Amino acid sequence: MKLIHEMDLTKIPFHLKFHYASYSDSPNFYHSHQGLELIYVHAGQGDILINRNVYEIRPNSLYIFQPYQLHRIRLHVTPETPYIRSKFLMEPAILYDRLQHLPLLQFFFLQIWKHEIVQPVIFDMDNNPYVLELMREYQSRIKKPSLDPEAQEESFLFLTQLFQLLKNNWHTHLFGEAPVLVQKRSHHMAEQVIQLLEKYIHEPLELDRIAAEIHVTKHHLSRLFKKATGSTISEYMTVLRIQRARILLETTGQSVEQISQDIGLGNVSYFCEIFKREVGMTPLQYRLFLLKHP
Repeated sequence: MKLIHEMDLTKIPFHLKFHYASYSDSPNFYHSHQGLELIYVHAGQGDILINRNVYEIRPNSLYIFQPYQLHRIRLHVTPETPYIRSKFLMEPAILYDRLQHLPLLQFFFLQIWKHEIVQPVIFDMDNNPYVLELMREYQSRIKKPSLDPEAQEESFLFLTQLFQLLKNNWHTHLFGEAPVLVQKRSHHMAEQVIQLLEKYIHEPLELDRIAAEIHVTKHHLSRLFKKATGSTISEYMTVLRIQRARILLETTGQSVEQISQDIGLGNVSYFCEIFKREVGMTPLQYRLFLLKHP
C-alpha cells in the first residue's frame, strides 16, 4: 500500500463528497495525501491516529488532516453499523488565494493549512445546528466532484462558510488550550512508544530498550501497541523512517546513502526497496518528481 496518495488538485481543486457509506472494513494503513482534508463522521466506530495521538471515531465529529500529514484510520464496520462520512478535500493554495478579500478568514485558513493544530478533532459538532444545516443545503447542490465551474463555485462557497463556522466557534479548541481527552491505557502507551521511536529513528530498532524505558516487558509492549494502533512497532518505525526520508529528500541535498544512514538503515539497497514499496517510486525518482512539481 502506498504511503503517499497523489491527486491532481490543480484541475479539480475542491473535491466534496457528502454522506457516503462503507458497509465493510477497509484495510487500516498509514498514509498521507496531497491537499487539506476534512472528514465529518455521521456514523461509525473505530479510531484515528494523528500526530502520535489516537482519537476515537464518533458520530458528529470532524477530523482535520493537513497536507502530507501521516495518519491511520481504523474502522469497525458491519452491515448494521456502517461508516458514514462526508469528505472535503481541497488544494489549500487555491482556496487561500480566493479568500484574499476576507483577510481574517484567510489568516485563519492559513493556520489550518500550515500551523500546528493542537486539537485536530472536534467532537459533538451537532451541538451547533448550522453545521448540519450547511451540509444538508450543499449536499443537494453538489452531487459529486466536477470540473464544472458551477460545481467548483458552489464548493468554494460551502468551504468558505464551513471555515467561517470553525473560526467563530472552535478557534480556541483548535489552536489554544484544548480539553484533555481521557484515553485508554494502551493508547497512552502507544504515544510513549511513538515518541521513543522518533527519538531513536537514527539507530537500529531495539524493542528491549524501548520496553525498559516504559517499564514493561517486550511482549506486553508489542501487544498493547498492536491493540492501540493496529500495527506492529516495526511496521510503524518503517513508516516513520520513510516519512523522515521523504522530508530529507524534499528539503536537503543529501545523497540517498546519507539519508539511509540518517534514518537508521545502513543498507542502502534495503532502504530503496522499502521506500519504493511505501511511496511507489525510488528515492531518486521521488526527488525528480519534486523537481518537476515544486
